[in-house]
Amino acid sequence: MRKVITVCLISMLLMIMTACGSESASGDGEGGLEAPDKFLKVGSGPMGSGWYPITTILSELYMDKFSGLNVSQIEGGSTANLKALQIGDIKYGIHYTSDYADALKGSGSFDKELDQVAGLGSLYPVYQTIATLAENEEINKVEDIVDKHIFLGPKGGGGPVAFWNMMEEYGIDEKTIEDAGGKISYGNYNDGASMLKDGIVDIFVGGGAPQVTALQEIEVTQPVKVIPIDEDKLKSIREKGIGISSDQLPAGTYKGLDEDIPTYTLVAMFSVRKDLEKEYVYNLTKVFWENQKPFEDQLPQRAKYFTLETALDGIDPETLHPGAVKYYKEKGIIE
Repeated sequence: MRKVITVCLISMLLMIMTACGSESASGDGEGGLEAPDKFLKVGSGPMGSGWYPITTILSELYMDKFSGLNVSQIEGGSTANLKALQIGDIKYGIHYTSDYADALKGSGSFDKELDQVAGLGSLYPVYQTIATLAENEEINKVEDIVDKHIFLGPKGGGGPVAFWNMMEEYGIDEKTIEDAGGKISYGNYNDGASMLKDGIVDIFVGGGAPQVTALQEIEVTQPVKVIPIDEDKLKSIREKGIGISSDQLPAGTYKGLDEDIPTYTLVAMFSVRKDLEKEYVYNLTKVFWENQKPFEDQLPQRAKYFTLETALDGIDPETLHPGAVKYYKEKGIIE
């Protein structure tokens, strides 16, 4: 009799363990999703950029939802992240839709087509900000920056690419600036803001949604001034169809900014390596879109744009990873 009871108990225990294992594999349990690899490198933005906190929250979210997954962030930039995805240095990255389109075509900053990159989804519009200190009374329009020391953010980022595209509308290129006695510097946003504050550079160029975090930090003691972009130049660049649009940087974005300022905009997005397993990317996509609260709590100004309705803004659905396509079809975003 005891043997019968023991066998029954063991059988029941095995059934419970099997059920738990099935639940874990399906991802219904906390931390139960499986990843084919225990390490995920995510290409982020530079310290002080708006992208870095996004990928910080994303990393914590994935480590919470996937069993035993270690996620690390790599400082980078838009074009750098796309190139890193191509060679496998990272498997997940944030960048601009305009650079993504160039990468797939082998144009712009890319001398050949990138065939190992697949889209996961669009995030939010990024306002490109050309700023100086409010005390620099001689700098008020784009033409005034030609002979100045300009900080452009991370080399290999999408910001510098977009900046030069925008400057082309004014007939300005790097040689124009050098010939006028100006200078170009690159680095992370925190360093650039410090250099602006200390008078080492005259102009800071960076993207935000709409605020640039690094600029917000220095304006406590050093008010900043945003340089407007002429409406005719914005209209011209929009019509080129290179992924650059325009909007009004809202009044109040920085102290003393009493009216909207016209500027150019880009759209941030996520991509992954094309060779990642379909089910893995499906779960990466699902976890991101269905766990928005930490983003809304910590990054409300950006997260308010994180919606499924705009998840494909600026992205050709044909270029998405099959795992992302599966999720969007479930949600009715793709037919």
